Amino acid sequence: MTSIRHRKRTAARWAAALLAPALAVSALASCAGGSADDAAGEPVTIDFWGWVPGLEDLVAQWNDENEEIQVDFHRMTGDDGQKVEAAVDAGQGPDLVQLSTHTLPEYVITERVVDITDYVSEYADDYTPASWSAVSFDGRVFGIPQGIGPAGTMYRTDIFAEYGLEFPETWDEYLEAARTLKAANPDLHIANLSPGEIGQWAQEIQQAESSWYGIDGDAWTVGVNDEGSQLVAERWQTLLDEDLVTTELMWTPEYWALVNSGKIATITYAAWFPSILAENAADLTDKWSVASMPKNAGSENSGDSGGAAVVVLKNTENAEAAAKFAAWLNGSDDTQEALITVGGLFPSTTNGLESPALRQESEFYGGQVINDVFIESAKQTPDTWVEGPNYGTIQTALLDEFAKVVAGQQTFLEALDIAQAAGVADLESRGLSVSE
Repeated sequence: MTSIRHRKRTAARWAAALLAPALAVSALASCAGGSADDAAGEPVTIDFWGWVPGLEDLVAQWNDENEEIQVDFHRMTGDDGQKVEAAVDAGQGPDLVQLSTHTLPEYVITERVVDITDYVSEYADDYTPASWSAVSFDGRVFGIPQGIGPAGTMYRTDIFAEYGLEFPETWDEYLEAARTLKAANPDLHIANLSPGEIGQWAQEIQQAESSWYGIDGDAWTVGVNDEGSQLVAERWQTLLDEDLVTTELMWTPEYWALVNSGKIATITYAAWFPSILAENAADLTDKWSVASMPKNAGSENSGDSGGAAVVVLKNTENAEAAAKFAAWLNGSDDTQEALITVGGLFPSTTNGLESPALRQESEFYGGQVINDVFIESAKQTPDTWVEGPNYGTIQTALLDEFAKVVAGQQTFLEALDIAQAAGVADLESRGLSVSE
């Protein structure tokens, strides 16, 4: 893994040839944006677009307590994300918007966001290293983390008990457990491999200290088929070849039928998934538990499928005020409980991870405090994942090729090579330097 760590250290610098124009424009926008203090004491109004449930109440709380900075909130739905891009490019748009961290590099490179380092750098230690890394480029900060997706494994305790198995601690043990279950009951599979669910793949890539992106000097590197990805590919190829997994698309009626009929024994996914499982498999109360996702040999790493951030957009006239609100919204002690219990977020903050709101017993999971697992997962997620400018292109390429793998037309390793080539070609078509 030495080369992967080296790539991350290099990526943290974000070579000047790639981002200098964006950093310069963002810095100018930040300076031009000013603050509430610059307005001779006049109150300012900030427009904020987001999708998290309950934000209306938190905005109202802020407005009651901060007369000098008032916030107007718009709830995002449908194609609002595309509307934001078009508005910003036209010189308009809100001051603040909630954004997937996978999308943030594109916003940095296209100069849609403001560098808010001078306003928020003091909060870096208040967030998990992986989440702060996701909003930081070349030592500069372009957003405030808002929620993460640490992974854990939900498993059928009754099935494991019936066949005399302990839940596996490593992926090697997981493979052996899969074979044992299949031998005992041909209709039983250890998991479902959905060819359309990139998050389950990405969490294992991050666990392996791998990344789709990195920086080599003044050029991007693309690592879709790197060492860590090959490790994950070989694991799932074995599970697929030995018929140890089903391959239904996730979220479909057919998928939930598999879950409810007891034909799959585990589901590994983010902290937001247990509540969805409980809603869709209510008759299986007391039959599921949550454990740490299996580990790679010699490692205690967990994984994460991605999160969100609140960013300040370049056309704002009040960058400092906007950043101040974003820091309060996502990091204040006053907001953590509401973001967890109403918003449904898994916190990226250290104070959020300590919140009693996270440690509620779950009736569906037999009274287990399941978030204890996800809290440890968040702490064990490496900060080696590097966000890049064409995440959507690589995601689409991978999912297209994974469908062919499931159909028996190629292997996972072949799929990675094809997606790798697609990612490189797309970056080059955008005029970005790519190091092979």
